[in-house]
Amino acid sequence: MCSRAGGRWDESFPCTPSYREVTPAQPVVINLDQALARDNPSLRTMNPLRVSAGGLRLSGYCFGQLHAWVRLTTGTWMGECTFTVHSGNRRAALELRQWLPASAIAPQRH
Repeated sequence: MCSRAGGRWDESFPCTPSYREVTPAQPVVINLDQALARDNPSLRTMNPLRVSAGGLRLSGYCFGQLHAWVRLTTGTWMGECTFTVHSGNRRAALELRQWLPASAIAPQRH
């Protein structure tokens, strides 16, 4: 059994684990357009500058750290990542730790 801050994982099939910790955490590039669900941008109207500048920007790419993988019942994988997203004017930022689809995560090339 694996114990972590986010919960406990009892591996049903130890020979083919569904949960895999990445130690040490690996640097990755995250495609925010694929990673995070948002309202359809075509449905938005023109926003005031204070909203565009002060609102959270959830598009494009950002750097992050990959901490674990988990397999879903569909056979696809999700990665547990930490990353920082910024406001439109980059004056504010939020540090996020969440599960993202594997398609949104790529190894960071040096």
